Amino acid sequence: MAGITKIAELKPEVLGKVAEEVDKEALRLQDDFVGFLPDEEVYDIDYAAKIVRSTSQLAGMIGFGAEPPVRDKDQVASVIGELAKFGGKQILTENELLKLHNPRSDSEFRSLVDSIIADGAQMVKETRDRINLTKAQAIGTGKVEFDNNNVKIDIDFTDYIPEEHKIVLSDNTWDDPEHDVIGDLLKWHHQYVDTNGREADAIYLSRQLQALLLKNAVIVNEAAGTATGRERVNSNELNSVLDGYGLPPVRIINRTKSRIKPYGAADTKEIEVFPENRVVFVGEGVGTFKLGPTVENDFNPGIVLQAYDKREPIQSILRVVAAGFPVIENPNLLLYADVIQEEGAEG
Repeated sequence: MAGITKIAELKPEVLGKVAEEVDKEALRLQDDFVGFLPDEEVYDIDYAAKIVRSTSQLAGMIGFGAEPPVRDKDQVASVIGELAKFGGKQILTENELLKLHNPRSDSEFRSLVDSIIADGAQMVKETRDRINLTKAQAIGTGKVEFDNNNVKIDIDFTDYIPEEHKIVLSDNTWDDPEHDVIGDLLKWHHQYVDTNGREADAIYLSRQLQALLLKNAVIVNEAAGTATGRERVNSNELNSVLDGYGLPPVRIINRTKSRIKPYGAADTKEIEVFPENRVVFVGEGVGTFKLGPTVENDFNPGIVLQAYDKREPIQSILRVVAAGFPVIENPNLLLYADVIQEEGAEG
């Protein structure tokens, strides 16, 4: 059958290189937030991730001849799960194959082949986008949820986050422009250090919360003084004030929700990846994305792009797959503070 697998540019080794280069570029461009869950290649479709609730400890002081104190063992819980498979395919119909194998010119043939490769590259990028979406969801919400194409995943890591790292301001919230937001951030910063013996690497919040900070009276007075009569500061002034208190870098999440149309779904759906009312403290080592093996990739981890031909019906298929799942392995390195009612996130 004269499908697409006999075309030199669509051979496995060439498509493999396409997938590798496209994904490498996607990794280079991905935002720093999802970088807190880097890929970890694994070779088993089942994972056992240790969820460690560790406490900062120091060696005890002992007298000569006395026995040393016993160090508390870390509390360890295991989350057992199965790696989720990602991917999709694009079908070239009989009519499209006729055009491909009966081109009017060499340039038309090249254009058709280039279009097929571009479609494959786009599917690789969309697969990485799906992976990054689960990473962001895991860090921002502590949960990973998926329900499409007869696949339902619902895993909650928040039970393992220390209770003192799950703060909810129920009445005296950041909606009040007089609220001492600096005092809150310093208190949570100190709590994070008390738990982990180290600072968070970054603090993340939504653009809606940033808008509240920009007109918070405590911030404005710190940046401009009380005599200026100003009611708002700019983002550089805000960052300067917070940095002056020795807080970790404060970064903004521009997209708290993602509207996507999963392969095979009839409609688009909205997925929350970061609650708009939440401040998140996070540190390197919080977890990893377990990038697992697939049969299509010769039992190796990674995103694989492949082509194959069918006789019944006559079709050629371009297909991309990957397997993996984000795992929060050190939940102590997350601290969530919900600082307003979610519907109150207005600038």
